Amino acid sequence: MNYLFIFSIMILLLFTAFNTAAQDSIIPIDKNMEDVETETAVFALGCFWGPDASFGALEGVVRTRVGYAGGTTENPSYKNIGDHTETIEIDYNPEIISYKKLVELFFDNHNPYTKSYSRQYASILFHHNQKQKETALNIKKRLEAENGRTIKTEIREYENFYLAEDYHQKFRLQQQPDFVSVYLEKLSMDEFINSTAAARVNGYITGAGKKEDIIANINLLGLSLELQERLLERNNIDPAECSPCQNTAAADVEINEEFTDKELREKLSDLQYKVTQLDATEPPFDNKYWDNKETGIYVDIVSGEPLFSSADKFESGSGWPSFTKPLEEANIIEKKDNSLFMRRTEVRSKNADSHLGHVFTDGPEPTGLRYCINSASLKFIPADILEEEGYGEYKYLFEE
Repeated sequence: MNYLFIFSIMILLLFTAFNTAAQDSIIPIDKNMEDVETETAVFALGCFWGPDASFGALEGVVRTRVGYAGGTTENPSYKNIGDHTETIEIDYNPEIISYKKLVELFFDNHNPYTKSYSRQYASILFHHNQKQKETALNIKKRLEAENGRTIKTEIREYENFYLAEDYHQKFRLQQQPDFVSVYLEKLSMDEFINSTAAARVNGYITGAGKKEDIIANINLLGLSLELQERLLERNNIDPAECSPCQNTAAADVEINEEFTDKELREKLSDLQYKVTQLDATEPPFDNKYWDNKETGIYVDIVSGEPLFSSADKFESGSGWPSFTKPLEEANIIEKKDNSLFMRRTEVRSKNADSHLGHVFTDGPEPTGLRYCINSASLKFIPADILEEEGYGEYKYLFEE
């Protein structure tokens, strides 16, 4: 028996399984936040379940954690909290939301004018530095002047924070088995606690979050189309108002070999065939060209017709290659697409009739358009080999 051959097969199967699991675990909004530089705000404003939801739904908030702070009891727990207070720790992107705004929301989201009836639910603002302290004191002074009342909130230096038990983290989300299972099947508990997607859904489930933010994020949360629709309906949003790039995931599409084009099946990979011929969608952030920064042009994988240029490519945060305009408008066909409870504009290639993706009106200037395209429908031709590949007429685009 060839044990080396069997061992090699086993390693290949394990590697394939690992890669499949890794692909399935990708949550677009979490991927977007990996390299974001954050600052931290720490607030205590009563039971921490509500603030965890309301702050987690805010654009600019990257992650939230609930725990215990402000006391001297070592290693507090919910049943032995001692002199600590239920507290929320918020990591935020200061380029999107300011500490001043967070402090204003802190005061708006509870009654700071009444003395708390217990230490566990006290009103405390913990500052990390002098700038945070001055911001908090200035807002407190302004509110007292406007309302003619004394704020009882403590404003004190941050010293320590003890993470609360797992069942308290994203508590509202954890009460929704269908939703929370999506994350707990993909993420460890530590990853779940620090997930932007979990923080958003924890808030959206309670009705927190602005309509426009929910619509913008709905396709980035790692949810199935059914759960996306249910989340939208919970917030009284018509699913038809949303325009994500997603079609049916390629992993959920089966190829019926009896009715396939044999020549294309030999030429294309399974993924390329599913996308171009069966209108499927590849996974975001796990496709060939989403972060490709080389100069060159993109052509149809089936026909080779020129479609887009790297000069018009931009980082959209969607996880798919995005362009502001076609390289050759004559090679692009636009069709109305009302599938998957959405009203969208599908993009197909003219000659091969390949499904490419969709076009939206939320792109940057000068066109204001975003062509959201599947990598699997494209072939990239680098600028330095355009001539030899038969695309010499486009060399001028990359000449200085």
